[in-house]
Amino acid sequence: MALPSMLLIPLADLPGLGPTLELLFAEAERDQCGRQAAIDRLCELLLIQLLRYLMDGRLGATGLLAGLADPKLARAITAMHDAPQTAWSLEALAAKAGMSRARFAAAFKDAVGVTPGDYLADWRMNVSCTLLKQGRPVAVVADRVGYGSPNALARAFRARMGCAPRDWLAQQRGDAALSGS
Repeated sequence: MALPSMLLIPLADLPGLGPTLELLFAEAERDQCGRQAAIDRLCELLLIQLLRYLMDGRLGATGLLAGLADPKLARAITAMHDAPQTAWSLEALAAKAGMSRARFAAAFKDAVGVTPGDYLADWRMNVSCTLLKQGRPVAVVADRVGYGSPNALARAFRARMGCAPRDWLAQQRGDAALSGS
């Protein structure tokens, strides 16, 4: 997880947050057309403001926020997020960051807490899980996240998640059915 389990930030430390919260609470109290859309956008803005505060203050010692707080590493992380299907090499990611391979690998591990390869594998699994929940076929998911075949995805999925994609999806649907009753 990129965020700490709890954040306690005085409002005085985030002067821009007050007006956003006032707008959010005002929308929540009204019953007007577009209320939910406004609340959704204001919550997004609130989250962006909090993430900026955390990155600017380097409050996340390691993890995704620490990586995104570094402009060079952020370019490589963004590239992985934008194109998980790309066969990213350490050299290609280092080039995106404008760093040497060795310097990039060390800086990434120090900031994010895992190697670039492990981060990419984890990101691909996150994207895979999202796509599977959306009902995408395993073959489509494999292609979208950079695995050459459904079998290659299934092997990687089993190694990271402990079960095959279809079994994982069945577990998710079972859990959702149990929590919905």
